[in-house]
Amino acid sequence: MSVVIGAAPKTIVIANPNKPRRFSQGNLDADGSEQILVEYTGVGKLYGTVDLHEMQIGDKVVLRQYIKLLPNSDFQKYAEESYSGTQENPVVYFLEKATDVAIKITLQQTEGIFRSSEHNFMVED
Repeated sequence: MSVVIGAAPKTIVIANPNKPRRFSQGNLDADGSEQILVEYTGVGKLYGTVDLHEMQIGDKVVLRQYIKLLPNSDFQKYAEESYSGTQENPVVYFLEKATDVAIKITLQQTEGIFRSSEHNFMVED
């Protein structure tokens, strides 16, 4: 955006408040318990991916999504998906979730040999 003040044009740079930024990435080594992949607190939108390519026949993984509705409330589950065996399409994409309090996504391997899962989450805040 350009603004003319007097005879000289001035350029004003307006930051994009909705620019995505990397929030959390890494490997999670399953241990049989429900483990947190990512937990975001604040006002924003969370989205990302989990890679289940290491899963084999006999493995089962459960991905759960939770949200807090009020700052002093507990997380409430709103989605749960189970994956079993070798995955033909191993990348699970979590669509954009908006919050003004908190969101949490967990992974629990309930069957098979414990595997590692890569994950990458971004936020727009």
